Amino acid sequence: MLTNVPLQLAAKHGDDVSIHKTQIIKCKISHRRLFPKKHRFAYPYLSVGISVRSPTSNWLLSVNTASWWARGWLHVSPKDHLNRGRDGATLSENIDAYLQLQVYKHRTDFPYVYLLTSPRFLNYAFSPASFWYLYTADMSLKYVVAEVNNTFDERRMYLFPASGNAGMFRQTLGKDFHVSPFNSRKGAYTLSTLDPADEGEISVAITLRSSKGRPKLVARWWSVTPAIDPEMLPTVQALWLLICWGSNILTTFLKILFQAILLARVRKLEIWYRPEPSPSALPRRPTAAETFLQYIFVRYMEYLVNTAPGKHGVLTRLEEQDGEKSCSRSYSLLHLRVIQQPSHEVLSLRVHTPQFYRQLITYGTLSDYLSYTLLHPYEENHTAWSSDAQALIRAIQNCESAASRQVPVQRPHIQNALVKTLFAISRQVRCVRPLRGCYPDHGLPSARGNAKTQHNCRALSVHGGPCFLDDFVRDNCSLWLQVQYILTTLRLQWRTWAMNFIGGE
Repeated sequence: MLTNVPLQLAAKHGDDVSIHKTQIIKCKISHRRLFPKKHRFAYPYLSVGISVRSPTSNWLLSVNTASWWARGWLHVSPKDHLNRGRDGATLSENIDAYLQLQVYKHRTDFPYVYLLTSPRFLNYAFSPASFWYLYTADMSLKYVVAEVNNTFDERRMYLFPASGNAGMFRQTLGKDFHVSPFNSRKGAYTLSTLDPADEGEISVAITLRSSKGRPKLVARWWSVTPAIDPEMLPTVQALWLLICWGSNILTTFLKILFQAILLARVRKLEIWYRPEPSPSALPRRPTAAETFLQYIFVRYMEYLVNTAPGKHGVLTRLEEQDGEKSCSRSYSLLHLRVIQQPSHEVLSLRVHTPQFYRQLITYGTLSDYLSYTLLHPYEENHTAWSSDAQALIRAIQNCESAASRQVPVQRPHIQNALVKTLFAISRQVRCVRPLRGCYPDHGLPSARGNAKTQHNCRALSVHGGPCFLDDFVRDNCSLWLQVQYILTTLRLQWRTWAMNFIGGE
């Protein structure tokens, strides 16, 4: 393996990489863990370099193409990068939206953008990291965006500014994203990379440093053969490339999983459980069940505010459907704002992760759940954020008190009996003990030894307790929505229970 090769010499072929072309690049990736246990491995990695401002496409490699019949065998989609394609139909539009949000730069500030990533093959993609190189009009490299993904479908973009020194691009940023179960969220990343515009080759190194500044892990990505122009490659050679290298795309995740098993079972490394992502990270995509619960939750919030004393208003905004650019540098699934009268005070609630809805359906009142998820001392357990958590919780408590005095809508006797029976059965077969995060008792290796004697709310179940959404759905929704709600909550809770055996999802 070439993990000890100096960065400047890792790619030594004169690989003819051009930031102005769309190319296929055969590469290699290595990981070298330095402490607490030494471990190393390397694997071949099929990469592509994309001229983001002027990409080209053909039957072998396509970029941005929306129609499935027009895509190449290898494909790079905006939906696999940055904000998952929500900011535009092309890679160029998406990087412009990201830069406008982060550093308030216009696309004219960076007329040349180069993306190094791994493509989709057979509609499957898993890229642990991608790198965006941003150049000014005079071809000066000003920023590198490291787009880091974990196996939980979460993502964090790190914007590394150029240091201003000549030579190799080298910069350090703090780490706040969970990637490996063998590292905490603390520490820092040092990015070292050759400029592909100057060197004509790929050579990137990421050094993970501990919270004390000690190098802990070095990951390298370098080209091993000359870059390939997909438009100039003969058909026979293109098919041979897909046969020999396409499998590397399909097996990247399995290779990482195998090494993780070795580290956990053979090397006996300590394991950190997955925390909820911070506001700067992109959460995983919600399932259909979680999207349905979001719809029910929004209806419940509207109901609460409309039944409260005084005049209130609830404004909702789904981030992925809204073209409005947020001034905050965070990514949320749902943004609610409660406007109180007559003070016009705005109380905001940003639902950041889909786990919010899984936990929500195990609490007796919304105010109890918000008190937990907004005020918990460990940020790793936060599934939502608020501009003023204490004021929002008090406002919700007032609304809940007013709603409890409302007279339920009378329904036909037979329908009412059927609904009560369905909810009674569902309460007997689902977990209704409050579902909580795993920090600190189970998430931290140092605390896990004592966690066995503590109350584990993630794995146990109690029967018969109510959830506040149960009553709302039963009294205010149609029979069809009630059946959907019951089936959805059962499916989600049993899935959560099952996934806890492998550390959650």
